[in-house]
Amino acid sequence: MDQRCLVLSGRLLDGQDPTAVHERMAAAFGMEMAGFRERVFSRAPLIIRRGLEPDAAEAQAAQLRGMGVEADVWPDGERLIWLRRDQQVRGPLPEGALARYAQEGDQWCHDGGQSWFAWTPASTSAEPPPLPAQEAAIQSDVPPSTEPLSEPLLLDAEHSYTAQEPPPLPTAATPAPVRKPFSTAAVFAALFALLALLWHPLSPVALLLALCTLVYLFQRPLLRGRAVAVVAVLVSVGALALWMHKPAATLASQPYVPRPLEPLSKSAPATVASNQCMAKTAAPKNDEDRFLLTGQRLLTGRAQRKGDTYVAEAAVSVDDQCQPNALQLYVFHNGVFIGTALDTATRLANTKLTDFDLVDDQHLRVTLAQCTDKPASCAATTVRQIAVMPGGGGWTLGEMK
Repeated sequence: MDQRCLVLSGRLLDGQDPTAVHERMAAAFGMEMAGFRERVFSRAPLIIRRGLEPDAAEAQAAQLRGMGVEADVWPDGERLIWLRRDQQVRGPLPEGALARYAQEGDQWCHDGGQSWFAWTPASTSAEPPPLPAQEAAIQSDVPPSTEPLSEPLLLDAEHSYTAQEPPPLPTAATPAPVRKPFSTAAVFAALFALLALLWHPLSPVALLLALCTLVYLFQRPLLRGRAVAVVAVLVSVGALALWMHKPAATLASQPYVPRPLEPLSKSAPATVASNQCMAKTAAPKNDEDRFLLTGQRLLTGRAQRKGDTYVAEAAVSVDDQCQPNALQLYVFHNGVFIGTALDTATRLANTKLTDFDLVDDQHLRVTLAQCTDKPASCAATTVRQIAVMPGGGGWTLGEMK
């Protein structure tokens, strides 16, 4: 049966851009660019298809030429050979194509053989042997084809051509592997990340620089330093986390003093305190307010709840007209009274409880104003931070510095 094989020489047609041709070829073979160059072009010349009908072989060769590469059709069924060029094995190829593709200094061996032979051009031939008669002439002005292949090309990675492995290369002639250069950008990114670890405001710039370096290196496989760039990214992220993290304020070192409820001050007559004043207090809204009323406190109506914490303002002392003389903040957690926010109640004669804000269920901000003899004239303000925290015997209060 008259069958043909398709050979890719690895040479480009005149006027073709290598990068563009490789991209078109890789897309036609359905391969990544790096894998295509390693498995195909670095091994050319080589057979990429065997057992083709003459018309199919010529059609596929024409398609490859339209992409900008040199492709030849050779009779199939001949004995195969391997070429060794620049200490790299190429092929396999039909034995009759040796003179066509071999170059000065190449070595060759039969498929399955164990010995390499130096190739020298025949002295009687001034020109390389002509291509098989079936090959059509290629015009250099033919634009590269962008159409998909009519029939997918199968690479010889699966050994569909039934060739054996070539003999091993001589160990003495094997050159030392070329060491890839190390990227200075990776070193600079790592040093900048370490600097950001010492001075945290540099961390955003360090992270951006490390990411750009990593992208730069992945686009350039011939440079080393990807691992260093990854480390620079991680260090920069850690420095950024440290910079954004605001350390919690430390609690003042002070023992917790229980502040139990005490009866309402009897500075006013008992009848006033127990009857008239209690009738004027704000209506209780929950169990915590009712608990305060049992201690004869007058609710002002100001209270806040965040999560499991509840803070209510109440008067601990009144005058004859049932007006508050002193105010205190009472803190509850999970419905249980855990203490007062202030060591002593604020007396309107010298201190005014201006405002309080329950930031969350564990932080209370209290604003106090210092007053003169007249309660209306209050000037400088003081802000105190109170923390609701778990203690050995339950939840307690502590001032934050």
